Amino acid sequence: MSALRRGRELAALVDEFAPTAWRRDPAWWALLGTAALTEPWGQGATAYLASDADPGTDTFMAAPTAPPRDASDWIAWAVASAHAAQAAVARLDGTLPDQPLAVAIARAGGIARTAPLAQPGRVGFAIGARVWYGQLDGRGPAYDADLARALARTLRGQPSQLTLDGPAPQVVVALGDDAPARLRHGHRRAWTADGGPWLGVARMGPYTAVTTCHLVVDGWGHALLTQAVAAAIAPPALRVDAADVALPPLATVSGEPLELCWGPAPAVGAVAAAYALGVVLHRRGDPRARRSPPLQLPVAPGAADDPARFARRVRPALLSVRFSDGRPEPLAAFSARARAAIAREAAGAGIATRLLSGLHGLPLPLALKRRALAGGPSRLTAGPSQHLAGDACLSMLRLPDGPALIAASAPPPQIPRSRGAAVVTIVRAGADAIATVATVGRCDAPDLLRAWRREAEALAAPARG
Repeated sequence: MSALRRGRELAALVDEFAPTAWRRDPAWWALLGTAALTEPWGQGATAYLASDADPGTDTFMAAPTAPPRDASDWIAWAVASAHAAQAAVARLDGTLPDQPLAVAIARAGGIARTAPLAQPGRVGFAIGARVWYGQLDGRGPAYDADLARALARTLRGQPSQLTLDGPAPQVVVALGDDAPARLRHGHRRAWTADGGPWLGVARMGPYTAVTTCHLVVDGWGHALLTQAVAAAIAPPALRVDAADVALPPLATVSGEPLELCWGPAPAVGAVAAAYALGVVLHRRGDPRARRSPPLQLPVAPGAADDPARFARRVRPALLSVRFSDGRPEPLAAFSARARAAIAREAAGAGIATRLLSGLHGLPLPLALKRRALAGGPSRLTAGPSQHLAGDACLSMLRLPDGPALIAASAPPPQIPRSRGAAVVTIVRAGADAIATVATVGRCDAPDLLRAWRREAEALAAPARG
């Protein structure tokens, strides 16, 4: 196939979701022309470009659990959670394509990469503004009473076997309630200029949360890790004498704060949920526009009957709802177009996959490719980067069993925070489902959740009837 034909195909795919004015933007034509030339060279490349382990690609998922009542409970919970996280990593490592888990993140030469753990089973405990390090007993939490007692001594200000330096831990567990707005960065408490862990465990009130970096794991693996940690039970051996100890407030982790809210998810599928979100985005944007702002719908690559596809790295289908005289197109029309876009991305022929292949094919350093894909707003490429990022992302995970999870990640950095952007994540597990809205900039999370739920529930009502 010639580069000219590839360019025409790419332009037709952009027409599916971007405002028609995109054709007057030279940046778009430069992007499509370059991708048309380099796409064949990048096909089959596996380097992950959507994250350079920057804080913007941190995420958290959380499940309801019984909150600790005193310091003794906190210690038992922390040690048991660290063991559960380590066991879950060992069980899942090697089962998620292109997502090795028994690693730390190393930074060198401006590039982040995964590296083998220098000391497997090493754990960090965030207490106040410091992180103390210890080693988990390989036999399991029932054998780690000494570690629990060391934590109690540390909380009392007494010497213990815990240290303040050494190699990166496998996981960081925070003792004390964390701030929800920056909770997703919890694992970074143990970071240095050379990198650190990608995995953290924390609490926010009645929830146990697992924090991760997108460079290492996608949503499916993250959800399985979270369910495993939330199910951890502390054995009696970890109940040490510390009821009289006070936990110092946790230090705030730096990073972009998110506004969060969550609640029961409407009983609609991913396409209808995306349609409802597009209608809301159009309403809060230009009501005269013939299309809603673009939005992303992550797609698992592979055939529909491939049970392993959910474990793979996702690619976004780019969608928008069309309007005429201020009224949205019928759901059926949007659904047909959306399902075609989803099928293309699943088969490796969608606009996001093809542009990614073009970026892979460029003879540039990995750091520059990641910056081009996941960097902040650029004046020269504002149109393409903002349209491809979308004003919102709607993600849906279907887990085989409960509990359903709260799940929060940040909108892409290409969207100006003065305009605001959102990520809506729906996690279904059995009969339970939770929708979480995370927003930045001028986008109110509770208002968006209410407006989107009204639209989605209106779509669900005829189906129930």
